[in-house]
Amino acid sequence: MRKKRSTRKVRRIRSFPKKDGLLYILKVYVVAMVIGGLVYTGGSLLFPPKQPCANSKTCQSDLSEKIENGAKGTFMGRQVIAPPVDLAMDNRQTAVLGSSVPAGPKHIYIDLSTQMLYAYEGDNKVFQAVVSTGKWNKTPVGNFNIWTKLRSTRMSGGEGADYYNLPNVQYVMYFYHDFGLHTAYWHDNFGHPMSHGCINMRLIDAETLYNWADGPKGKQQGTAVSVCNQFTEPNNCVQVDPVN
Repeated sequence: MRKKRSTRKVRRIRSFPKKDGLLYILKVYVVAMVIGGLVYTGGSLLFPPKQPCANSKTCQSDLSEKIENGAKGTFMGRQVIAPPVDLAMDNRQTAVLGSSVPAGPKHIYIDLSTQMLYAYEGDNKVFQAVVSTGKWNKTPVGNFNIWTKLRSTRMSGGEGADYYNLPNVQYVMYFYHDFGLHTAYWHDNFGHPMSHGCINMRLIDAETLYNWADGPKGKQQGTAVSVCNQFTEPNNCVQVDPVN
């Protein structure tokens, strides 16, 4: 009588030579670092970091000139009337900053500690004004250049009680993404932080600075803007953790 072959499967376990402990750990570490780098790079490409915004609802969609005379705005739960933009008044004769000093590089300094703005042409101060910087969002500290100037635009952002939607924001000078210098008709609390990251100015001060400051022309950058934690005249700008 023939014996039946066993159908039971036998698992064969291959033995591997023992690895040197330190060398093995080193190899595992290198492989983990490479894989981590690939995952990080891939994630950055698929999900790029969000750019900082002062006006969260318009920073990507509405950085354009817009005049909306008669429009009403909203700020902190209350309705505000936007002052009209009169382009005909732009042709009137006004004093030009720096006309009495030697020509030189233009530079704007903002002192966050004192809520003051200073404009220099070369070594000569040609203008200073009280301002309002970031309260709900921080005004970025660093060294920038004006990358565009808009006579008027709409700005909106925030949520809930913090929501705002403001037409006819005048004399806008953007210097870092959508952070800029501009008028603020919805409050009169200059000298204290009151913005979502921009630099708020009184109408007359913003107009004066706007007419003096330069936007980019060809290969030439716009007027330099330095946001300082503390500024000491004429050019000592202290910056803590600047963004650039």
